[in-house]
Amino acid sequence: MKLRSLVLAAAILPLSALAVEPNIQPGEWELNSVTTFPGTPMPEQRETSRECVTAEDVADGLAFDMDVEGCEITDMDLREEGMTYSMSCQDDEGFEMTMDAELLFMGDRTEGTMEANMLTPMGPMEMQMELDGRRIGDC
Repeated sequence: MKLRSLVLAAAILPLSALAVEPNIQPGEWELNSVTTFPGTPMPEQRETSRECVTAEDVADGLAFDMDVEGCEITDMDLREEGMTYSMSCQDDEGFEMTMDAELLFMGDRTEGTMEANMLTPMGPMEMQMELDGRRIGDC
């Protein structure tokens, strides 16, 4: 399981089974994340990505849709203005993770935080992430 997929999962979740339409304006979105690993010498990791979100994606609950292999959402509270969720992941190589996240939806912006505890082949690790996104124009 790649760390990049887990980083994106915090901001990019499947919402298709839910009836709530999040406050996300359609258009081209830029998503940024800053990931730290407290208590380790690992450097801060920054990532930026872009994604086109259509009105249909938002209406269907597919805004920022991504399936993360090996992960299961164990608890979710989705509201128009944001969401909180918990996720559990594991793979065949001994990686396990539990994660709690909170995201705010503000029409043309989004922001959030995520905290994860991981059991890796190298031992336990903690990961913290700050997320933000903004609509940058039409697709």
